[in-house]
Formats: sequence, structure tokens, C-alpha cells
Amino acid sequence: MIKNYFKIAWRNLWKRKDYGLLNIFGLSIGITCACIILLWVEDELSYNTNFSKQDTIYYVPTNQKYDGEWRTFFEATPVPWQKI
Repeated sequence: MIKNYFKIAWRNLWKRKDYGLLNIFGLSIGITCACIILLWVEDELSYNTNFSKQDTIYYVPTNQKYDGEWRTFFEATPVPWQKI
């Protein structure tokens, strides 16, 4: 039965090459985007998992003023706030 499905799919691809190419191209773009999103989510979920007390780690953003504009782009905690 599955052999018939492949045979019909091959005939349709061979008969309508432009439509088949568009479908294959769309499928490949969709699979690529899904893989990239999966890798990004996996990277975000694995942040700070190499520490033994990972449930006690907090992110404290630091706001600093540069050229009259406030910016937050440091991922560091000042030394007095860190527990040793």
C-alpha cells in the first residue's frame, strides 16, 4: 500500500514539476526553520545548567548611562552582591 503512495507521489511530481519543486522547497524551508527554533530553545533552556546550585542563580541587569541614554547590556553582578 505504501508503495502505491510513493508511486502516485512520483507521478504527480513528474507531471507537475513546478508545483512539486515548490512543495519540496517549502517543506525544506519549514523543516530548517523548525530545527533552528528547536536549537535556539534548547540553548535558552540549558543556560546556567553547569552549576551545582543552579536554582539559586539570579540575573541582575545593570543599567548604566552612556551619552545621555540608559542602556542595559551587562550580564555581570558586582562583587559585593555575590556570595562566596
